[in-house]
Amino acid sequence: MSDSFDQIFRELKALGREPTSFDSPQGRVAAFNYRIEVGRHRGKTVTLGVSLQGAEQYPEYPPHWLHLTPPIDDLKGGAIVRYTDDEGRQWIAMSRPPGPLWDRLPTKHMSTFLSEHVRRFWKNI
Repeated sequence: MSDSFDQIFRELKALGREPTSFDSPQGRVAAFNYRIEVGRHRGKTVTLGVSLQGAEQYPEYPPHWLHLTPPIDDLKGGAIVRYTDDEGRQWIAMSRPPGPLWDRLPTKHMSTFLSEHVRRFWKNI
């Protein structure tokens, strides 16, 4: 594991997320149960995973890929990969970096990634 991935994993654990990790076509994934708080999928629980784009250095660069099982496509297009993990679960990985939002944040950590970016992702579906 990279130092950046290890830091993401530690931060998720500190938030009580109980992450697991596995390898995907988009690199190492930190995955955890996530209850959707907003949007049309509100109230559902999914497994959400995050992974970096290549060797990016977190927290300067946030996780680039969002992974979901069961697969829920946000229908926004762009880079999307569907795959099956070693446990037979179907996943969708979508290139959904936070963009300029991340640069404007006063603190950059997984708590703000989840509360700002992931929440915005679900709100816009």
